[in-house]
Amino acid sequence: MGKLLKFSGNNIDRLEVERRDDNWIEDKLNDPNSKVLVFYRSKVLIKKIFTNISLKFLSLGDIRSKGIEPELIILGSISEEIYLATDLAKLDEDLVNKSLLSDSDEFIDCRTAGDQLAQNQGGIVSQSKSQLEWNRKNLFCGICGGKTLGLRGGQSRKCSKCETELFPRTDPVIITLVSNGEHCLLGQSKGRLSNLNIYSCLAGFVDQGESIEEAVARELREEAGIEITKAEYHSSQPWAFPNSLMIGYIAES
Repeated sequence: MGKLLKFSGNNIDRLEVERRDDNWIEDKLNDPNSKVLVFYRSKVLIKKIFTNISLKFLSLGDIRSKGIEPELIILGSISEEIYLATDLAKLDEDLVNKSLLSDSDEFIDCRTAGDQLAQNQGGIVSQSKSQLEWNRKNLFCGICGGKTLGLRGGQSRKCSKCETELFPRTDPVIITLVSNGEHCLLGQSKGRLSNLNIYSCLAGFVDQGESIEEAVARELREEAGIEITKAEYHSSQPWAFPNSLMIGYIAES
């Protein structure tokens, strides 16, 4: 399957066929045994044992027993168990913490979690975060302004007025390590990375009417003023902030 980077390696079966059955969806969204991955804005619920962390899945029955009625999406299944996800951002944070967290549980930033979780769990975070964000940002139709309704367990939406169907999009982003002999080029943005004193490879969105290789050359020219002589694909990974596919290249200048 090639190289696996963080936020890759998701082993969930997304149940493409089953999602087309509204009765099946209703049953899984109300099954108290369904496992739920809980988010609070940009944070995900984890269980910490010493220095090791893993995702903390709660049963839907346990969440509802605390008086919380979550808005849910269906992720899929692992070994015939159904997995859901929810973002409780509309609720008071103290209420969420007191109701759902035990002593070894906490909410941590999704990017931080991706660095520490097992490979397949990072992939689950990626799918969940992207799907939740897409549903949150598409509550209304971009054509007529009508309210949209979630379909297929959160995989699509449909306008209640003009009946336009909406589907999630994935934005391609290139990220490139440029070398020249024994040296490589890294950059630092003026935002979050600057505050953290972190340097990274140069990256940017693929533009309309542009191939991936053309995007690599253009971004390096625009951001660093350099021309490249060679560019080779390395690997890719989901980047759920909010809905990108990060495409990695190695280039020479």
